[in-house]
Amino acid sequence: MTDLSNVISFTDDINVVFEALSEWCYLHKRDPNSLEGCRAASTLFDLFQDGCDTKDGLLSAMDRSEIAQQVQQALPMG
Repeated sequence: MTDLSNVISFTDDINVVFEALSEWCYLHKRDPNSLEGCRAASTLFDLFQDGCDTKDGLLSAMDRSEIAQQVQQALPMG
C-alpha cells in the first residue's frame, strides 16, 4: 500500500506544480516549452521542494524569486 500512496502523492504534487506553471505561463504570455517556461518549471519544482505546496504559494514565491525577475528583465512580455 505504501507504493500506491507514494504514487498518489506524487501525482498530486505534480498537479500542483503543473497548475502553477500553466497559470504563470498564461499570466506572463510564455509558452511552457519555451526557455522561459522551462526555467519557470525548474524554479517551481525547486520552490515546491522547499515547502511551497499550493498553487498560490508557488506563484507568490515565483514572483519573488530572482530567476523570475531575470526572465522578465531579459525578455519583455508580448
